[in-house]
Amino acid sequence: TEAIAAREEAKVNSTFHCCFSDQVLLSTGSGEVLVGAVHAFVTPSRPLVIGDPSYETPIRTCEALDLPVKTIAVNDTWQLNLDEMAEAAQGAGLVYLCNPNNPTGVAHSQRAIREFVERVVEASPDTAILIDEAYIEFAKDSAISTALPLALTNPNVMITRTFSKIHAMAGLRVGYAIAHADTLERMRTVARFGSVTVLSAAAALVSLRDSDRIEWEISENHKVREFTLNAFREMGCRITDSQTNFVWVDVNRSPEAFREACFSLDVLVGRDFPSPSNTYARISLGTMEEMQEAVAVFKKVLS
Repeated sequence: TEAIAAREEAKVNSTFHCCFSDQVLLSTGSGEVLVGAVHAFVTPSRPLVIGDPSYETPIRTCEALDLPVKTIAVNDTWQLNLDEMAEAAQGAGLVYLCNPNNPTGVAHSQRAIREFVERVVEASPDTAILIDEAYIEFAKDSAISTALPLALTNPNVMITRTFSKIHAMAGLRVGYAIAHADTLERMRTVARFGSVTVLSAAAALVSLRDSDRIEWEISENHKVREFTLNAFREMGCRITDSQTNFVWVDVNRSPEAFREACFSLDVLVGRDFPSPSNTYARISLGTMEEMQEAVAVFKKVLS
C-alpha cells in the first residue's frame, strides 16, 4: 500500500499534499472492493444506483444478497446518464460509476464527475459513491482523468483500480481502493481484504515502477484502437468513442451470431454483455498484427 500511495501522491502532488497508506485498501482484484462496498453501504432501504449497461459485479452482489437496485439506462450516445443517476441517488446507499464504462468504453470528464459528486453529496449526504477506474489509463481525451482528488478530500467518494488491465496481471488478482481512511475502515468491518499473495504483491511493485513499459502500452493501445475504430467506420458500423482497450460496435445482428461467425474463421470474440440494444458486441483489442487479422475477418463476417 505504501508504493501505491507514493505513486498516487506523485500524480496529484501539485494540488494535494499526500496520499497516506491508510487511504489505500489492497485487495485480491478490484472486484473484491466492489463486493465489499455493496456489503458496507447498500441496505434493504438504501439501494444501489448503477448505469445500464455497466460492469455487473455490483448488481450480481445485490441480487445474491436480495438488496434493491436502481438501474439507469445510458443515453443515446451510450454515456452514463449522470443527471438521472443523480436524481436516483437521493436516499441511495451506494452509487457505482464505471469511468470509462464497461462495456461501452465511453468516459466522462473529470469536471463532469466532480459536478455529479457535488450534486449527489449535497442532496444525499449519506450516499457513498464508488468510481471504478479499471480502464482510466487507456483514456486519450485530455479532459478525462482520475477522480483521485475527490477520493482524497471527500469521505463519500472512493475510487478503485486494478492491475488486471494496463498492468496485464489479471491472473495474479491485485486491485486497490483509495478513499478517506474512515470510509475504508467501514469497508473492513464488513468484509475481509488483503489476501494478496507474496508473488502477486512483488509483481505489482515491479510493474508500478516500470513506468516506461506502461507508457509504451498506453501508446500502443491508442494506435491499435484508432486503427480498429477506423476499420469499423469504413464498414459503416456504429461505434462509441471508446477510451479503453476494447471497442463497442453495432454488428447489426445478435452478438452470439457475430461471435459464432468469427469463431468459424479462427477469431474469438468475448462473451455477450446485456445492453438496451441487442446488436452491440464488445471486442477486446490485441496487438496491431492481431487486430489486422481480426479486422479482415470482421469485414468478411459483416459484408
